[in-house]
Amino acid sequence: MTSGDHIEQHGAGSIGKAEHTGSGDIVAGGKTVGATTGGPALEALLREIEKLRPHLDESDRAEVDAAADSIAAETSPDRRRGLVQRITGIAALLGEVGVPVIAAARALLTG
Repeated sequence: MTSGDHIEQHGAGSIGKAEHTGSGDIVAGGKTVGATTGGPALEALLREIEKLRPHLDESDRAEVDAAADSIAAETSPDRRRGLVQRITGIAALLGEVGVPVIAAARALLTG
């Protein structure tokens, strides 16, 4: 980074400033920098998870955070489904407060 650079990062897949001096693609966690394979449905799920976090105890928060961090990078539909199910299982135990997470997860898996 050079003096005077101003970099804002938003959303999953943000890598900050990427400079390219050779040939080929810039690769950061996938073929397309900043893209997620879940698109808007994944973004919605991650927003709902963020709202759920204050309602979780430390152990459940760690479990949800670990799964959420892995969802965007996961390319296997079966493994992604397993991560989403881990999150929705915890959300379901919270009752009404977990419903938006479950709805967003369903949209991601069926969309």
